[in-house]
Amino acid sequence: MNKDGLAAWKRRAGEVGAEPLAVVKVDDPGHEVLRQKAKAVRHANRRVRDLIARMRATMYGNNGVGLAAPQVGVSLRVIVVDAGDHHCDLVNPEIVSAAGSQTTPLEGCLSIPDLAGEVERAERVRVRGLDGGGREVWVEAEGYFARVLQHEIDHLDGVLFTDRATRVVRAGPETKLDVVFMGTSEFGAEVLRACVAGDVTPDLVVTQPDRPADRGLRLRPSPVRLAAEEAGCTVLTPLRARDSALYQRLRAEPPDVIVTAAYGQIIPERMLALPRLGAVNVHPSALPLYRGPDPIRRTLWNGDRTTAVTILFMSREVDAGDILAQEAVEIGPDEDGGALSARLAQIGGRLLLSVLRSLATGRAEPHPQDGARATYAPKITAEEEVADFSLPAAALAARVRALAPRPALRTPGGLKILRATVVAEPAEGIPPGAVAWIRPAGIAIATGDGLLVLRGVQPPGGRTMEAGAYANGHRLQPGGMLL
Repeated sequence: MNKDGLAAWKRRAGEVGAEPLAVVKVDDPGHEVLRQKAKAVRHANRRVRDLIARMRATMYGNNGVGLAAPQVGVSLRVIVVDAGDHHCDLVNPEIVSAAGSQTTPLEGCLSIPDLAGEVERAERVRVRGLDGGGREVWVEAEGYFARVLQHEIDHLDGVLFTDRATRVVRAGPETKLDVVFMGTSEFGAEVLRACVAGDVTPDLVVTQPDRPADRGLRLRPSPVRLAAEEAGCTVLTPLRARDSALYQRLRAEPPDVIVTAAYGQIIPERMLALPRLGAVNVHPSALPLYRGPDPIRRTLWNGDRTTAVTILFMSREVDAGDILAQEAVEIGPDEDGGALSARLAQIGGRLLLSVLRSLATGRAEPHPQDGARATYAPKITAEEEVADFSLPAAALAARVRALAPRPALRTPGGLKILRATVVAEPAEGIPPGAVAWIRPAGIAIATGDGLLVLRGVQPPGGRTMEAGAYANGHRLQPGGMLL
């Protein structure tokens, strides 16, 4: 369901005034009604219309998108459906034609709350039935709407989704949590995708506003906004996390959990106090090491060989809350900031799902950090992005990895260094920053200790290329300074 469909669903849910009924589960007394062929309705009268109203109230009250009369213990051929963009009430529905095929990742059912499965359904269906007043109606449906209609009509014949599923999995308690997700960068987007793939789709996603990008300065949405809209989540883009309208919205409907992953702003304390189970952060470092906004790049910048992903409760002091889970990670010898960030985000998403399950079941075991070991990871400044060739080659190579692929370590003249290695050769008589030698494998630059061999570069305003090709095109010579 996309964000507009969800808004429409919520609006219609708020308009229902009937009393809901109890949903019959497969292990309840009287569950046999779920396996019986429902009886056709002989007259669509007031009694049927009252049933439809109460079924709708039941569906909305259970956050469902469809309901069949047998699911409330009534063996009649009546269904209600609200798939967001399309909704209908049908008496004696019949699928007249079907075409195409679709399989969603997981299909669930209010009568089987703990299971989900992969079910192949028709992509398009044409359904004939009656409305609540007894008038004949025809419904043309495709995609998600068609899937829900088929699911509910199956109920009228005593068929459950588990009968048709090619794979059935147990839906974890974390899938029932009301989650608000806050993130901005690609790291946060990858964590969000992991949540959605794990059937934990946030009720609301908060991200920073669209920002000017590229030479044209056109507004570009954040990676988290793109991922959220793809998943059909409602998205808010307040300028500040302290936005009063955002706080009032969360206060009116407090979530079970707030999750943050690279949001980029400090969340105010009053907001952290709202969720029933707390606010948690996905942090890509071995806390208490590298607290702060730039842990991945600072870890590589300092030449560390290991890091971690930590899930922690958020607190007044940034990244100082109790740890819920932590997983150590070996850093690959050639792994740069972009590659490491992507890998840590995948690990973080998996670890987050496990933590949400522990919170949902009351089995979380947080433990405090050792504040005496804490270090800080400040954001890398524009000045630090300029190579200082008086430093040792090993330190420069670490900075190349930390800043690749963007914004990249650059020379004073603006040449971006995307890949580089260290050669332990003396650079006798060659000043730091000068070319020691040029070979097909790269350009060796003298440093304060050893040679830094440039492998991949990008000239200002140009495309990425091998360093050897750059040297040929710019007529570099040994002994000359690299601009």
